[in-house]
Amino acid sequence: MKTVLIIDDEPLMRETTTMMLERAGYKCLSAASADEGVTMMEANQVAVALVDVVLPGKNGLELAIELNQKWPATPIVLMSGRVSTEADSIRNFSGHFGIKGSISKPFTMEQLLGAVADAIAE
Repeated sequence: MKTVLIIDDEPLMRETTTMMLERAGYKCLSAASADEGVTMMEANQVAVALVDVVLPGKNGLELAIELNQKWPATPIVLMSGRVSTEADSIRNFSGHFGIKGSISKPFTMEQLLGAVADAIAE
């Protein structure tokens, strides 16, 4: 069973994403901040990290760079609820720093599962 780490400061988003992924057979871990996400990565073997772009303290792009430096084999999928400048940033960084894709919130179960499966397959 593959483990997915969800790093998002919104509790409902973490819960909903966890529910969708667990229904598809994934094991899920969740973190409410960048620091908590790093701690979870240190303690677990993670197949893919879903990282919200907007986090308190350190933003998702900064976190993706840190995760990639420490765990270069773990793919990262960025999640964003804002379309404008964040989307441009994601496109510029996609393929770099372990970022294997992105997904816009709100997303469907099919979009989420596709993004996770694609990230793991690369």
